[in-house]
Amino acid sequence: MKTILPLSCVILCGLLWSCSPIQSYSPIPEIHFVSLSFEDVNTPLGIQKMAVLTFSFIDGDGDIGAKTENCNSRIHYTWYKKLSDGNYEPFVFPATGTTTDSIAIPWDRVMDREGAQNKLLRGTIRMELTMPRNPQGADYMHIRYFIFDRARNQSNIDRTPDFNILDLPDIIHP
Repeated sequence: MKTILPLSCVILCGLLWSCSPIQSYSPIPEIHFVSLSFEDVNTPLGIQKMAVLTFSFIDGDGDIGAKTENCNSRIHYTWYKKLSDGNYEPFVFPATGTTTDSIAIPWDRVMDREGAQNKLLRGTIRMELTMPRNPQGADYMHIRYFIFDRARNQSNIDRTPDFNILDLPDIIHP
């Protein structure tokens, strides 16, 4: 009897702990800046500076990640240059004439929440971005970005800290 009581308490505690409530969160994704670093990458055009943006995300219904090439789950980003009056304007890429670009968020089986009881998905995304060449009149820039999940829910818009493109640091943290 003396060994049954402690053993039953351990089993009861284990059962209560394993029955923890399902976490719920908004189906609208939320993102937060983690870091921005700069790397030199050897390309066919020579050595090119790449920005490596890392941010965290959380999504209540777990529908992040492109299962097909034409999927809605994307990261949208825009480079902004700081003007002499302190305001910002989007940098226009001369080759395309556009200011905003997007990248599909790769889907992975680990991210699959279809049929799961707890659909909450959180993680970190790391993306490499080609630096703008010759952003005339801009010493300081930042990147604004947001994501869409497969249901076309748009996250909040986040941004990196300003960085001096003439004197790029190795790493920027908030």
